[in-house]
Amino acid sequence: MTEEKAELEQPWKLVAADMSRKHQLREVNGMCTAIAMWLERGTVAVMVYRLGRYARQMRLPVISQLLKGFHYVLFYFVQMFSGISIQAYTRIGQGFVVNNFSGIFVLAESIGENFTVCEGVTVGNIRGKSRLPIIGNNVYLEPGCKVLGDVTIGDNVVVRANSLVLSAVPDNSLVVGNPARILPLTAAG
Repeated sequence: MTEEKAELEQPWKLVAADMSRKHQLREVNGMCTAIAMWLERGTVAVMVYRLGRYARQMRLPVISQLLKGFHYVLFYFVQMFSGISIQAYTRIGQGFVVNNFSGIFVLAESIGENFTVCEGVTVGNIRGKSRLPIIGNNVYLEPGCKVLGDVTIGDNVVVRANSLVLSAVPDNSLVVGNPARILPLTAAG
């Protein structure tokens, strides 16, 4: 069974994994805080993204079109009220967390598990370039950073605030600055 087929059959498991990871990152205590976490704009944007992925992969044409229509309405409301645009084209693994909200744009070829973004982050292509970024597992994008163009980011990478990534980043790295400098994660932390 392929990963995409598993995602199609059980999208609620991906949402549960996303929320479980967000719960762990926040160290949520109390029922009111847990409920509030489900209502955050970043959480709603992730759930709408998961619906869009499910609609794109649905094999029944009529249901697929209905789900796509419903997704597009929700997608534009999320964009309008939160400033978050997570394209359903992008395949994102479980454990996807959006911290805060506003000014987030995500369009990549694929993104691994445990991906975290903060406000002001842009992941996408550069005009005239055909390939989108490929991002590995356990990647954290701090506020205001940009990952653009035909780049590959490895596993266990932290891209610091306001950094500009235009070239490949190896595993276990810390990316700092504009233009980006790559440091080993162990030496930096």
